[in-house]
Amino acid sequence: MTYPIWTRNWPVQRVGIVSEVSDLDWIDTPPEPEVPAAKLHVLQLGPIKDRLGDKWDKLSALVHKLFERALRNAQGPSDHFLLVDEMSYVVTFNNLSLEAASLACAAVAKEVCELLFGADVDDIAVRGLVALVPRSSLKTMAAGDIAELLERRGGEIIVRHNPESHMATHEERRVKCTANDAPIGEWISRGQQLFAKSGNSMTLFPVWDLKSRKSASVTMAAMGADRMPGSIRRLVRQAHENFYVDHEAALLQAASEYAQRVARAQKVCGVSVGVSYETLSGFHSRIAYIGALKAIPTVASCPLLLRIERVPEGTPQGRIAEIVAMLAVPNIRPTVEYLSVRDLSELEIRLGAMGIGWVLPANADAASVKAGAAKLTQRAGLQKAFSFMHGIKSAEHLAAAREAGIRFGSGPALGPPAHLGPLDPIPDFPLGT
Repeated sequence: MTYPIWTRNWPVQRVGIVSEVSDLDWIDTPPEPEVPAAKLHVLQLGPIKDRLGDKWDKLSALVHKLFERALRNAQGPSDHFLLVDEMSYVVTFNNLSLEAASLACAAVAKEVCELLFGADVDDIAVRGLVALVPRSSLKTMAAGDIAELLERRGGEIIVRHNPESHMATHEERRVKCTANDAPIGEWISRGQQLFAKSGNSMTLFPVWDLKSRKSASVTMAAMGADRMPGSIRRLVRQAHENFYVDHEAALLQAASEYAQRVARAQKVCGVSVGVSYETLSGFHSRIAYIGALKAIPTVASCPLLLRIERVPEGTPQGRIAEIVAMLAVPNIRPTVEYLSVRDLSELEIRLGAMGIGWVLPANADAASVKAGAAKLTQRAGLQKAFSFMHGIKSAEHLAAAREAGIRFGSGPALGPPAHLGPLDPIPDFPLGT
């Protein structure tokens, strides 16, 4: 059985005594404060109970303990959770935005699913409905009524242990089947046409092993008039959010096709592609991008490195870890690229990323690059991840990166901005400088 994701914004019917109120009174009436809230419940509980029989009582107590622990870790001191029925909870997130509350619910559901996997339950799934609800309703309405309100208003998230079906919709699975049947090169051609409309292009740039000065990895990126790699958000300013999501999804699809071309050529090459932090931190844009991610075909011999680009300074590490967890797809390896090395000193949790990197500021001096590279190498090691640096512009920056043990990098200091056409013949890797 499959479950769709959608966001529903149903009007709330207000019932009461009708009185004559002037337009000015309506305008002056302050809006009622709203609080992010969610309903979390285990799906298909009946078949699970029937199959487990006498074991259910013991397992249900375990599920309650897992939910309680996970929720207390995600909530603030002023938050509450209520048991609505046997395996259904209503929870609040007073100190989080709606988007952050959605991520928190996904993390809670994922933790419960993973901990229960193997405990005689291999098909458990948790459904979450997240929405803003009036603060007064939390005091005046029964838990069951709040749950019903969330059913009407909430954006739905389904999390199950099997990553193939995590948060996948009927439409996404249809697209995935179609994509697997599509001829290789079709997505690349469509992406090239899309980028050409804005006067840009997409191409492949080598990522270099800083020790050997060779490249067995390429990144699919946007390219502007300066013929340097960049993100579509930096090349095109003030566009609609859908514009950026469509272009980033096109890069993702093109990278997937190039990985398939590499596999068919029986060659070895790592293929990476970036997605902006802005896209993954927006509720609707994140769902759209993850839908595209679930739909692409991947190959085990050439996994994709999905780089979360330009994470702003001060972003909570817990939020990054939750985003990384939501990108869990077979043969996809998330990496995280920071704008500031200050955040690296605060990595006190495991992000779950395969790589940790830094994009150098345009005005970075040699001393700050040397200190930042050393910190990056140390933190990447503690995270059991490889390190990388982009935007290496000078010989001094390159020397600092190599001295610190940074593994991969790119930038003008490594030679001319050579690029490869996505539909060109697959070269013999590794490439040399």
